[in-house]
Amino acid sequence: MTILGEMHPLLAKSTAQEYTHRSAIGLARHGHELGVRLKLNWNDRTGPSTLHWQVARAGASAQLDFHRVTEDTAGAVALAVVHVVEGWVVRRRLQRGEFADWLLIDRGNGLVALEVSGVDTTDVAGRRMREKIEQAKRCEIPGKKAACVVELQPPRSRMRVI
Repeated sequence: MTILGEMHPLLAKSTAQEYTHRSAIGLARHGHELGVRLKLNWNDRTGPSTLHWQVARAGASAQLDFHRVTEDTAGAVALAVVHVVEGWVVRRRLQRGEFADWLLIDRGNGLVALEVSGVDTTDVAGRRMREKIEQAKRCEIPGKKAACVVELQPPRSRMRVI
């Protein structure tokens, strides 16, 4: 089992493995080495963090879609961050039309709908974050709403709980 799978026991093993594999590819294609510093911004609080992953074998990206790798890398980073920072865990994957990606449970057993987006470069002027916040607000599931944008270059994760 991957560390991501340990953080989120209800996450399908295959999803945890694919996220782990694809995040290794996504981070490596930007020249990041193990232990790279992640700039973390959580509701305007900033701080450093460190990313660790299993190295993918050379050529592992040849069979994968570039954009899917970016999205899954963002998903892996976001799920790791929400667990480490707030202790949130995956309850289930949300479906198209529910306006978020993941339904999480917080430490008080409250629900959190999380929308995640990944970009390969910088989210210029926070445009992508504003879009993801508006999308998450449309989710009709009771509880908190959150949006996360993960930038792969430089590695940065920005989270906003709405």
